[in-house]
Amino acid sequence: MALTLAQPSLQADAVHAAQEIARRYGLATEHTRVLHDANNVVVHLAPSPVVAKLCPASAGDRGWRKLATELEIANHLERAGAPVVGPSPELPPGPYLLGGYALTFWRHQDHDPAALATGWAAGQALAQVHEALDSYPETFPSFLDRQVRRAARILFDETAPSAIPASERAFLCSEYLSIRSVLLDKKLHCRTLHGDPHRGNLLISRSGCLMIDFESVCSGPLEWDLSALPCVDAGIFSVDTDLLALMKLLRSLCVTVWWWTRVAKLASPPPTNLTPNYTCVGA
Repeated sequence: MALTLAQPSLQADAVHAAQEIARRYGLATEHTRVLHDANNVVVHLAPSPVVAKLCPASAGDRGWRKLATELEIANHLERAGAPVVGPSPELPPGPYLLGGYALTFWRHQDHDPAALATGWAAGQALAQVHEALDSYPETFPSFLDRQVRRAARILFDETAPSAIPASERAFLCSEYLSIRSVLLDKKLHCRTLHGDPHRGNLLISRSGCLMIDFESVCSGPLEWDLSALPCVDAGIFSVDTDLLALMKLLRSLCVTVWWWTRVAKLASPPPTNLTPNYTCVGA
């Protein structure tokens, strides 16, 4: 198991916590491998068909509540028949607390990261997730209170941890204020959204596209979700093209700010423009 990122000791602690809980339920974990390390650590507890998702947390705090809510949403989506990867049936999915981490357990899904999703398949998956979210009994904060507010807090608070150079910060602040000014004049038709359905949260299985990662579920216009997955087939949704263009700019700004805040840990440069990288093909 290779632990190669900037803080390998933290990653190793997370892996060990996941392995310890899995072994309590008799699961084999000797070939565990890290799948992702950013806001959360995600590990495949191979050879068992189980994926663990972890974030630093203590009992009842924001990190624990975030993972607990994500499990509830995923259970609802799976019961509704939406194309999602649900919680693991191999052990109680959690959330657990161990070693300073909150953990949840998910079904492992075979996936080819080089596979290309067609615009039609991606759009159908997203539309079905939206339909299932329509029947979820709880309400969620606005998209502006999640990724967008976090980005604004980093931009306008110079004491916030970030590697954004002064010249870049000034440009991004100006862009943010311009976008928010236009948004204030628009009447937004909101619904419950996935919140962050980018290409990395879309797995390609033999049965089609499956969506993962429901931490960012929020209320907002359809165009906010479509701004994260611009390859979707235009015929599936009724879209305000002007609003979609604005949402793409806003999301790209948030992605750029996120990269700057991660640059030191990831030891890689942030994007040089406001266009995220996607790997989808037309329908």
